[in-house]
Amino acid sequence: MHRRFFIWAAVVGLAIDRIPKLIVHGMFTGGAFSDGREVHLLGGVLRLVYAMNPHGLFSLDYGPPFMYFLLPLSAAALVAWYGLREKSAWSATAFGIILSGALGNVIDRAGLGYVIDFLLFDVPGHSVVLFGRFPIVPWPVFNLADAFVFVGIVMLLGKEFLGRPKPAPAEAEAAPGGATAPAEGE
Repeated sequence: MHRRFFIWAAVVGLAIDRIPKLIVHGMFTGGAFSDGREVHLLGGVLRLVYAMNPHGLFSLDYGPPFMYFLLPLSAAALVAWYGLREKSAWSATAFGIILSGALGNVIDRAGLGYVIDFLLFDVPGHSVVLFGRFPIVPWPVFNLADAFVFVGIVMLLGKEFLGRPKPAPAEAEAAPGGATAPAEGE
């Protein structure tokens, strides 16, 4: 079992999520964003902004307020259950990263009543919308917790789809008495 990978990924991911949120929140409450100003991190492509997201993922409305706690906490419990039982270090790390993201946003919601989003990915002059509803560029304002959930899921899917091929079952013939016959060339 690789519990230490899961635990370390969850703890480090949660710290990496919380520290920038606290800094950005402090900047906002201190007046740094009061005039709507944005801080350009990578030219105009990645910007630091301040958004208070009272809704769920991609600012979607899930219904009554308790759902914003119930859904992520249920997901976090499920992720923790799988992460603590995972036999692969890669997958245990991925589950830990996902857990850090889920808990990071729940902590915001419990303490503030909303999630602090502060990163905006945009290509100025270009917009891309999927299915007439979901903007890809500019991407909805997000935070590191959201990115961690995404990265963890990509890690799990990558392992599943791009991982080493499963070994083929041995095609040894059974010898009398239950022993297997030697493979060809032995």
